[in-house]
Amino acid sequence: MIYCPFCDGQGVINRATIKGTEVILYICDECDTVWKDTDVTEDNCDNFESVMSTLGRKALWSELTDVERL
Repeated sequence: MIYCPFCDGQGVINRATIKGTEVILYICDECDTVWKDTDVTEDNCDNFESVMSTLGRKALWSELTDVERL
């Protein structure tokens, strides 16, 4: 498993696809921080809400499909 660098070992990174798109993201199941690849560091992350807003969607896990723990 890959753990979130922000959650002190509490958050696990999941690979997911945004429904109706081919956009794959990597998201912490604790704090909803998002990465575009498996290079999970504090320097290259984004906010789930801003990523989804850019696509005109709400920042809800129900908008994700194929959620799989890494």
